[in-house]
Amino acid sequence: RNPELASVCKNPNTLILYPGAEATNLEEVAVMSSSPSFMIIIDGTWSQAKDIFYKNSLFRLPKQVHLKTNISSQYVIRTQPTNSCLSTLECAAVALTIMEKNKSIQETILRPLKALCSFQLQHGAQIHHSKEHLLKNGLYDKPMPKNKRKLRRMELLVNNVKI
Repeated sequence: RNPELASVCKNPNTLILYPGAEATNLEEVAVMSSSPSFMIIIDGTWSQAKDIFYKNSLFRLPKQVHLKTNISSQYVIRTQPTNSCLSTLECAAVALTIMEKNKSIQETILRPLKALCSFQLQHGAQIHHSKEHLLKNGLYDKPMPKNKRKLRRMELLVNNVKI
């Protein structure tokens, strides 16, 4: 329904930032590629992004890439699923830094996020740890899910299994 999106997805220089078995580390792609690329980054909650990716067959045309990074999210006023999860903004900042080979990009893009979190924390917001951290440290205070699939995912988080 969107010819511009179809054109971008069919372009051989387009990448889609989405983790999965088919994804290649973005740093490896950046080293091998000298031509400019388009990058599609899906914005939404984890479940929304998954739905968008799987319901749109165009998104399986571009080369799928993921970030292999050891940075922790600076979006501390929101609970992330795991310690290694980043917000869409953080992913975009890291991806641009890698593709442009310029470390200052990440710092510049994330400066407003840091300011937002700092302001929120000064006005009563609390630091949120990841669900993984809460489960591993016995701090998860919500009822455990009854759904066996969700319960299994939580067990995998506690046991350091990549999900």
